[in-house]
Amino acid sequence: MNSWDRGIMTNLERRTFMGRLIYILFFVILAITAVTVAFPFIFAFTSGLKSSTEIYKGGLQIFPANPQWTNYTDVWNKYNFLRLFGNSLIIVVGGLICQLTVTTLAAYSLARLKPVGGRFIMWGFLVTLMIPSIAYLIPLYTTIVKVPIINVSLLNSYAGLWLPYSVNAFGIFLMKTFFESIPSELYDAAKVDGATPLRIFWSITLPLSRSILAVLTIVGFLALWKDFLLPLLVLPNPDIQPITVRLFYMLNVKSVPAGLNIQMAASFLALLPPLLIAIILQRNLQQGLSVGAVKG
Repeated sequence: MNSWDRGIMTNLERRTFMGRLIYILFFVILAITAVTVAFPFIFAFTSGLKSSTEIYKGGLQIFPANPQWTNYTDVWNKYNFLRLFGNSLIIVVGGLICQLTVTTLAAYSLARLKPVGGRFIMWGFLVTLMIPSIAYLIPLYTTIVKVPIINVSLLNSYAGLWLPYSVNAFGIFLMKTFFESIPSELYDAAKVDGATPLRIFWSITLPLSRSILAVLTIVGFLALWKDFLLPLLVLPNPDIQPITVRLFYMLNVKSVPAGLNIQMAASFLALLPPLLIAIILQRNLQQGLSVGAVKG
């Protein structure tokens, strides 16, 4: 098959006059969309290279006249970005491990073990999706301050973030739908061979779910990295705060406020990890979404 046949029109249609017009129209639309999406990132990067006076000039001046590369090195060293990245990675990686563990086990239980009242449990998860997260922020915070029954405070502890992050209602629904699409014959054959439910989950279900797990990992990483309000409340100790919270404080210091160019440089450095993750793993994201769409 010709490479052009895999697009919005066949090679034969593209040779016609109307086909060329449609092709050019779609190309222009996609080019404008790409520029629109990339512009904030380019503007943030180039603004971090400007001087403190140049950045306040009127008009749309994207590229600086004299790039100040030292802005990025000064920001990195002054605000100890290496430690901030480490704090954020601890929060994100720990939250992802807890989230994927709870999500896959809960989805597997609901999809294959068929517990009593499983449908009502799933409805309960779906109901939480209709409630804005800000609505239960105060109850969540009071629970973290003093966990019921055990009476332990999780403030200034990464566990105070990992536990709330571990429950993802949409992820449970997505994984449950995917697990139900796996042929039952595979599970029946494993049961005949004497495999336990946990063995089936580890040896059959998870290997077949790599694509959808990649989607949940990428989406979860982006969501947890940019989270601000909950880490702000749970981690008042600046030594363990993630980069999103420290940006809020370092760019709003009343004594020596950072210039706008320094703010843009710090913000661009903060968005680099999720940006690189999205670019590097975009193929996995596309494959996982297509598999979920076909099998779900």
